[in-house]
Amino acid sequence: MHLFAFFVACAAFAGTSQAQAPDQMLDPADLSSPEAAVYSLMRGMYQGRPDMIDQVMLDDAIFRRVTGDGQVRQDGLSGWRDWVGSLEVGAAHEELFSVTSDQFGSMATVWAPFVLTLNGEIVNCGVNTMTLAKVESDWQIVFGMDTPAPRETCPTFKAGYLED
Repeated sequence: MHLFAFFVACAAFAGTSQAQAPDQMLDPADLSSPEAAVYSLMRGMYQGRPDMIDQVMLDDAIFRRVTGDGQVRQDGLSGWRDWVGSLEVGAAHEELFSVTSDQFGSMATVWAPFVLTLNGEIVNCGVNTMTLAKVESDWQIVFGMDTPAPRETCPTFKAGYLED
């Protein structure tokens, strides 16, 4: 379930501090920019659509999680993808905020703090970072990593992050 938290945490970026409203969460995949691709990953989770996840990720994409005690874990993208396929529409929503990105040519990184809700309950929070490549005309995720904040801080994580 660590990858679940990563992706749930990972989530979707708008290049600024804007979060996606639930009605926008039903939009199709948009790979026109690094931020749009990351938000599309989150929309795929929200919609319970592993096929959308496949559009956003390169075939050999890698995900890692940095635990609170500093361990680096590799989580299974395929297990997370299967979990996404088991979700009802709207069951999982990873809100991204204060999203930033840097780009050079066909390479970009996206930094996306997140708060994840599952069935309306906050279950995780932290920061995602994604490295993307522009393949032909589409931005796709090559590498992702996240780290969770202590779960007890999640109800106030966004406010605390924005204060810093």
